[in-house]
Amino acid sequence: MAKTSFLENENQMLIDATLSEIGEELVEDWINSNLDEGQLYADWCIADRSGSNYLKGRFNQHWDLNPTDNYYLEWDENL
Repeated sequence: MAKTSFLENENQMLIDATLSEIGEELVEDWINSNLDEGQLYADWCIADRSGSNYLKGRFNQHWDLNPTDNYYLEWDENL
C-alpha cells in the first residue's frame, strides 16, 4: 500500500505558504535562467507563456518586431 504525503495532516495555511514560497523561488530561477540568454529571450518567454494578448502586443511593439521576425508573437491588434 502506498503512503500518502507527509503533508496530508498538516495545516493548510502552512502548506499554502510553503507552496507559494517555492513557486516564487521557481519563477525567480526560471527568469534568471532565461536572462542568461539575453533580455529579448527572457521577455519573449514571459510574453509567450502569459496567454495575454495585450502583453504579446506590447512585447512586439517594445522590441519593434514584425511577423517575419523569429521572436514575433501572434496577437490580435483589435482586442
